[in-house]
Amino acid sequence: MSPQPHETAAGSAIPDPSDTATRLDDLASGYQGAAVLFAAVRLDLFNRLADSPRSAQALAGDLGADPRGIRILLDACAALDLVDKEGDTFRTSEIASNHLLSDSPRPRGARLRHGVRQYQRWGRLVDSVVSGEPVPDEVLEEAMPHHAVHHDEAAFARAMADVGRESAGKTWDALEAAGELEGVRRALDVGGGPGIYAIELARRLPAAQVTVMDGEGTLEVARENVAEARLGHRITLLAGDAFSDPLFSDPRRDPYDLVLASNIVHIFGPDDAERLVARSADALAPGGRLVVKDFLLDPDRTSPAGGAMFAVNMLVATEGGDSYTAETVGGWMEAAGLEVAGLHDLTAQSRLLVGRRSG
Repeated sequence: MSPQPHETAAGSAIPDPSDTATRLDDLASGYQGAAVLFAAVRLDLFNRLADSPRSAQALAGDLGADPRGIRILLDACAALDLVDKEGDTFRTSEIASNHLLSDSPRPRGARLRHGVRQYQRWGRLVDSVVSGEPVPDEVLEEAMPHHAVHHDEAAFARAMADVGRESAGKTWDALEAAGELEGVRRALDVGGGPGIYAIELARRLPAAQVTVMDGEGTLEVARENVAEARLGHRITLLAGDAFSDPLFSDPRRDPYDLVLASNIVHIFGPDDAERLVARSADALAPGGRLVVKDFLLDPDRTSPAGGAMFAVNMLVATEGGDSYTAETVGGWMEAAGLEVAGLHDLTAQSRLLVGRRSG
């Protein structure tokens, strides 16, 4: 029987102390499962076991690692359903086969390798709170002298591709349902990373031409994805800087019917974020739409909870990034001459804000 709320003299319910203590315990121990998962990712345990199921002793020998340490880690992975254990033999589980192998059908590997670095940054959160500065990369390398996770533009783009494969469809579904894809013939994905959103849009709109603008290192990954999708004739990859590239004001180029800024506004401090919105608005044709997809908060900045928590990630990882309220971003759109046309919930933490140029 679950505990019942206590009653005050006035009759209002207050939380049962046992419930609040459990909540606190859950928060305090939440890092443990993540630590086990990230350690296994850093050691590439899942791919190794997929190639050859084996005992902890044998795997420790292959890794040159301590047998006791590997045995304890594998047992913990088994308890979390990340691997299966039969006798002394460990093999990949259904979860690992679906998501954690190099050839998994719904891969999470790149995203988790990025998560390893985030985990290290969050461990120094108090330093960022006091200083207001991100955790430097040098600290991460010091914290991970062995089995460090390689990180560059391409590695980050692959991590974002893992995310995009799930969210791109939802994004275009929501915009299509709202009528925001009608008449779109030219689209720009600014900071479009690995090109996943552009590929999905091009598939839905066979007559549209889509441009992805990002850094050259990131576009290496986009080039691979576009080639695999066989959409190179309709998707243009443009290396450039959203704050200075003449694409946004070059009269020789046609303006865009739709500009997407997906999970990019939060990277910057408020001045640069507003400037990015303004430059994106400048690229629109009359009647064109600017779509900002981000962790857009309610006015109190505490909900959705995922957006409030994501702001912490920006604190430890960027110079001035933040989660902004939908009201704030809408104000930037209006200052850029756009009419705010709609706010759409996408997931429990992600939203779409649409601004439309008149005409």
